[in-house]
Amino acid sequence: MFHITALPASFGDCLWVEYGPDDAPNVILIDAGPSVPLTLKDRLQQLAARGGVLELVVVTHVDRDHILGMLTLLDHDFYGVPVRDFWFNGFRHLPGPETFGAKQGERLTGKLLNKGIAWNVALKNAEVMVNDESCPVIDLPGGAKITLLSPDADQLARLKIKWIDVCGEADLYEGIPAMPSYFGEDGREAFGIEAVPNIDQLADEVFKEDTAEANGSSIAFSIEFEGKRVLCGADAFPSRILSSLEKHLGTPPYPFDLVKLPHHGSENNVSQEFIKSLDCSQYLFSTSGTPYKHPSKAAVARVIQNAKAPKLIFNYQSEHTKIWENKVLQQTRGYSVEYGDEAGAFVKLS
Repeated sequence: MFHITALPASFGDCLWVEYGPDDAPNVILIDAGPSVPLTLKDRLQQLAARGGVLELVVVTHVDRDHILGMLTLLDHDFYGVPVRDFWFNGFRHLPGPETFGAKQGERLTGKLLNKGIAWNVALKNAEVMVNDESCPVIDLPGGAKITLLSPDADQLARLKIKWIDVCGEADLYEGIPAMPSYFGEDGREAFGIEAVPNIDQLADEVFKEDTAEANGSSIAFSIEFEGKRVLCGADAFPSRILSSLEKHLGTPPYPFDLVKLPHHGSENNVSQEFIKSLDCSQYLFSTSGTPYKHPSKAAVARVIQNAKAPKLIFNYQSEHTKIWENKVLQQTRGYSVEYGDEAGAFVKLS
């Protein structure tokens, strides 16, 4: 089996990846949202009950919608599930001169060290990144293979300059307040009447690539198992991913069975060039849409315009995804729509 579920993690990411035997699959956890989804807690407790392990846990970057839930999981020791390897680029992994003196004790690093969690073991405890010569390939227990696609040394160096500001926003330092919380909403969406999107006009809007230091530092990678390949885009820049794919696979198009789009389908992280370079029929959007109104109409339109008969998979039905349900639009533009449920958006690859 090779299954991926985008758990309902509000406006954040939380991907549960299973591969291997049906009765005892290997598990990878990628991010944990701004707070631990109840479905994730249930899955971890079930995994602990059968004596399973997390082969790999990845915190893609330090934005709160990817990392805050992971702090809670560490506090609860992953509800009894051992972790073989934990990937996270802490301050110590960022290249460049020391800039912040003693202000380097971010909470996640402290928890990893205090609990003795295996940290970046596959990379020999070094930073998780691509280099000028190649994209590191890591073999996982059970036959899966990961190829790193982002970040690079320059992107990590840029993050170092902004480290305290970014980690303050993500509440990774004790005593530095987090950004205002958006928790406590009832989660219900009020759907109004939306005009039919003009796909070509939206797709052709001028693309301006993301410049946020934290997003640029995202750990993005592909996972391969039994002939299937998935792109996990985190919040990475499309230009960085394409550069790595060219280095690893040569000239496009690059075949994938599923693409988890970068940055929840932001218009600044999904370019026409990016979609044109992929040979994929399934595109996963992970977000509730609140409060940042993701996925953007332009990003979805770029997928529809440039992919071949794509299936758009949303882990939430929201005002920002419901507009793509129009049956006439689906028929004329050759795409389909699928929503997740309270357990998340499930994709069966094998």
